[in-house]
Amino acid sequence: MKEILSESDAARAPSRQFDTVSKQIVRANPDECLQFYLGTPDVQAISVLETEQPIVKWYRADSFIHANVHGEEAVVHLEFQTQDSRQIPMPYRMTGYVGLGIRTFEMPIYSHVIYLHPNAGLNDPGEYVQRMPGYEIIIKYKVIRLCELEGQAVLDAKVRGIIPFAPLMKPPQGMNSKEWLQQCIEVAETIPMDAADKPDYLASMVILCDVIFDFQDIRKIIPEEILMKSSVIQHFTQQGERKNALESLLDVLEVRFQRSDVETLKPTLESIEEIQHLRKLLREAVQVPNLDEFRRILASNGS
Repeated sequence: MKEILSESDAARAPSRQFDTVSKQIVRANPDECLQFYLGTPDVQAISVLETEQPIVKWYRADSFIHANVHGEEAVVHLEFQTQDSRQIPMPYRMTGYVGLGIRTFEMPIYSHVIYLHPNAGLNDPGEYVQRMPGYEIIIKYKVIRLCELEGQAVLDAKVRGIIPFAPLMKPPQGMNSKEWLQQCIEVAETIPMDAADKPDYLASMVILCDVIFDFQDIRKIIPEEILMKSSVIQHFTQQGERKNALESLLDVLEVRFQRSDVETLKPTLESIEEIQHLRKLLREAVQVPNLDEFRRILASNGS
């Protein structure tokens, strides 16, 4: 049977995959997620808003949701963060998200950053403050560290949109991490939903579990045949295969030809999504007499 991801680095999901899965869960269960993170039942999602703003690369926020909060229209922003933001401090990032959201949607914003890893967010102040006289700016956002939340309450309430995050929450006193993981997955398997949706639901939980749990422990609990039915697992498996094919192609080209010349082809090669196309180019890269011939083949294949 085909492996779920791989046994190497590909077996552990990169941070962007955690973010992607978190975003997908919110999109599939917006009401439950909003009620949980805002801490009130008096909120209802109206629509999930487009967040892929092309202005600046790091302005691509995870989830902006148009909602009715306490009887008034607003935007709820949920930003999932696996580790601490090092390149751009989180207060600066959140200020950018809030400012862009206000400008784009022209509504009040409830902004949150949700830390998945227990070591992340310890020093996040939850605000950006500028105290220059006459130019004061204060932007506050809610910091949520999943490891500080009582996970048993989520399991007891059987909140479908939050249960995939439960393994990252605080287990009951006296329960070790493996027992907690087992209990979370058992509850997830009982959540009512269409049979076709269950593999994706469990796969999302598996990927999030990989933030802190050993991947092999997860695989022992959820049968592989169930996960392999998941479009989520298939997507990330394909992405891993594509990445490996691209890296192999670039390695061969750099060994055979001048690295500076190969660099000029890199953007074109990185834009190729089809794994079979990359593998075909790899075979050509091994055989072509020079880089000009490889360029010709690349162009003739519509790249």
